[in-house]
Amino acid sequence: MGRLPFNMRSDVALLLLRLGFAALLLGFHGYARFFRAWHFAIDHQPWSFVDVVSRLGVPWPGLFAVLSALSESIGAALVGLGLFTRWAAAMFCINMIVALYNEAHKGDSIELPALYFLMAMTLAILGPGGFSLDSRWPRRRRVPRWTGA
Repeated sequence: MGRLPFNMRSDVALLLLRLGFAALLLGFHGYARFFRAWHFAIDHQPWSFVDVVSRLGVPWPGLFAVLSALSESIGAALVGLGLFTRWAAAMFCINMIVALYNEAHKGDSIELPALYFLMAMTLAILGPGGFSLDSRWPRRRRVPRWTGA
C-alpha cells in the first residue's frame, strides 16, 4: 500500500482534530454545561456560571451564559460532524477569548482555554476537510467582487 496523497493526509488530520476537539470539549465541558443551561433557561434553576459571566461585565449574563454553553455543546457536536464547522469553531473562538481573559484576570493558568482556542482557530481557518458533512454540500461558484479593471 502506497503513501496517501497530501490532500487525503490533510483531510485525515483535520478529521482527527475535529473528532478529538469535539470529544474533549463535549466530554469534559459541553455535556454537563448544556444540561445546566437547560435547567437554568427552562426550569429557572440557579446556575453559578451566570454569576461568573456577570462579574466579567457582560450585558445580559444569563443569555450569554446559555450561548456559551451552546457553543461548548451544540457547537462542539457540529464541529465533530463537520457541519457548519467554520461558523461553530469561530463562535467557540469568541467563547475562548472570554475564557482566556477571565483566567488571566484571576491569575490562573490559561493553558486549557489557549489550547482549545488554537484548535478552534485552526478549524475556523482551514475548515473541516474532506471527511465532513460540509464537504458534501454543493459549492457555489465564487465570483470576484473586484476584477481590477
